[in-house]
Amino acid sequence: MADNLRDVTIIARGGLYTNEDALTLAGTEPGSAIRMTNFEVSQFGGYRRINGYEYYDADNPQVPGAGKVLGVWIHSNKVYAARRNSVDSTSATLPVGAISLSSGSSIVTVTSTAHGLSVGEWVTFSNIDANLGGLDLNNTEFNVASTATADSFTFVADEAADSTVSSTAANITYTVSRYYTIYDHADGVGWSAVNNTSDTNTRSAVGVTKLRTNEHSFTGSEVVIVVDGVNRPLRHNSTTPIELYDRQGSSLTETEDQLSNPFSISNGTSIVTVAHVAHGMHVGDIVNFSNVNVNIGTEDINGNDYTIATVVDADSYTFVISATATSSQNNVGGTAVNWFYTHIDIANIEGAKFVTDFRNHLFFAGSGDNSNSITFSNPNSDLRYDPAGGAGEINAGFTVTGIAKFRDALYIFGERQIKRLQGNNSSDFVLSEVTSNIGCIASDSIIEIGGDILFLASDGIRPIQGTARIGDIELQTVSKPIQQILQGLPETYDLDLMSSVVIKNKSQFRYFFPNETGSASDAFGIIGGLRFANNSVGWEFGELLGIRSFVAYSDTINSIETTVHGDLDGYVFKQESGNSFNGADVIAVYATPFFYFDSTERRKIFHKLSIYTRPEGTSEFNLAVYYDWDDPNKYNPNSYGLSTQGAILRYFSTGGTYGSTFTFGGSSSPVLEKNIQGSGRSVSFVITSIGTQAPYSIQGWGLTFQEAGYR
Repeated sequence: MADNLRDVTIIARGGLYTNEDALTLAGTEPGSAIRMTNFEVSQFGGYRRINGYEYYDADNPQVPGAGKVLGVWIHSNKVYAARRNSVDSTSATLPVGAISLSSGSSIVTVTSTAHGLSVGEWVTFSNIDANLGGLDLNNTEFNVASTATADSFTFVADEAADSTVSSTAANITYTVSRYYTIYDHADGVGWSAVNNTSDTNTRSAVGVTKLRTNEHSFTGSEVVIVVDGVNRPLRHNSTTPIELYDRQGSSLTETEDQLSNPFSISNGTSIVTVAHVAHGMHVGDIVNFSNVNVNIGTEDINGNDYTIATVVDADSYTFVISATATSSQNNVGGTAVNWFYTHIDIANIEGAKFVTDFRNHLFFAGSGDNSNSITFSNPNSDLRYDPAGGAGEINAGFTVTGIAKFRDALYIFGERQIKRLQGNNSSDFVLSEVTSNIGCIASDSIIEIGGDILFLASDGIRPIQGTARIGDIELQTVSKPIQQILQGLPETYDLDLMSSVVIKNKSQFRYFFPNETGSASDAFGIIGGLRFANNSVGWEFGELLGIRSFVAYSDTINSIETTVHGDLDGYVFKQESGNSFNGADVIAVYATPFFYFDSTERRKIFHKLSIYTRPEGTSEFNLAVYYDWDDPNKYNPNSYGLSTQGAILRYFSTGGTYGSTFTFGGSSSPVLEKNIQGSGRSVSFVITSIGTQAPYSIQGWGLTFQEAGYR
């Protein structure tokens, strides 16, 4: 009988396949998986259960404020994060009857004198009558839905009122949230608001879904540029943040010089003359000033936008205020006037969603009013956007969904098109078409990894790769094995909420698709990793479950790669850390294809299974055996419990001792052997683990079986 025994060895590699039929998969990719959750390409062969994540700072886990983390990044060995403020202002006490409800309607009308609110801002009430109209309206954030008058506004309650009624309480107040703040983290201190020289804690949060960043050094020092799709881009180094205008002068050393007593106006006119040597402005351009120490005419011009009416000469121009002056003023305003200029002949960078650097320029795109335009800075400057100095604007011809530099070109993505910009400056920039039928459907899917740019297209994950032929670009899909999963993403998830991160030391990327209403344990993602095998490098994929990341970033802190993400409730987590998902269980599943070993019709009697593992500590998992392609009429044995002990001991390790759970050269159980029961025409094995145990790798399988007859 023993002469009829056969044994096979299967190497665990190939990744998740959801697009291949069962017969082909078992024959061509036996080491692949038909289900793979929370496993990654192991650097030591096979598949490895991923690490966990934990609070970045257990003593200060939550960024101050309200709502989700809007942005997270690493700069100069510090983690930065942004979150909406909880309270920016508090109302005066409202009178009796200030809150009005109508039966059957969820619209709540609020009477509040000179409320100063805008649609989209957040209000939270206190002391409204309990159960007013059947609703509890206290201590819950609501968005302002309309501002019908300067003295009234509305918001929408979670349910309709059951009666028409007005409030009777005389002490109702509400708080307002309208801005977000950027914080940096310091060990032992926690989260501190960054220097607010440029009002980094009074940037509108209305309409902001996330912050995106670019780090560059072409101006001589490491600088981060932050965009949010609403406000002006923000430039910051480790000490000073600056909001970007086309040109500006202030007390900050990085900007141009301030103006000294530049304003003059004549009695009986509203025309203000500004003295500014070599101002470079044109009629229609926008100017703004601060730190002006006197009213001009009768008007406080600080913080207001004005349109240039005339250009007197190269050193002076005029703008018009709202009222005529009652006396003349000459050369006034103070010796330290800050000035901020915006040119109208290039697209405004305010409201940009995307930013990158290319050829020693900054490039911005995605502004709501100029969604087709790419705006770039003067060469070798991130603070000047002056057409006369080499700045400019390029019309992509479509709504831009992302920009990325790759080798000698800047790639500009639309949902259905891709173009590339080549050249060195405004004198020789040339825009050309890459494709007119492929584009990027998720802006934050654009990543650089393995010498390529990857992005999510409507038919899967595609790369931008340079080919052996100079100037050629390859865009072939690399995600065919999981095509079925990817095609369902737009219908299931809001792709504007997705985030991504590259873990460089593992040649791995992660796409996260969070929901704002689901739990963290249900959060879905895609993991991709490069594997070198058979003298070639290829992508392998799997699914992620349990990492709810709205923004993510990876970079080095003190020369150690650090990966962080921000979640729905304002917490910042460190990935690749610990064995749990911040204390919660990690669910891991690896299911093999159905092996039929040369014959789909002949029955096999299975005797023993050997699982080749690489444990990193004590681990327990279940082995389930399924026969005949999950035939519901087929008997399958109960699952088997397996465990590994110890961790690999390497020559450079100092943690192992003879007589402990370690053994020299490896763990005490690198090969798990199990006698199994049952027979069938095909067999699949499923490894599952649920818990906070140490990661482990499945490197391959050895199976002993006996061929039987046909029936």
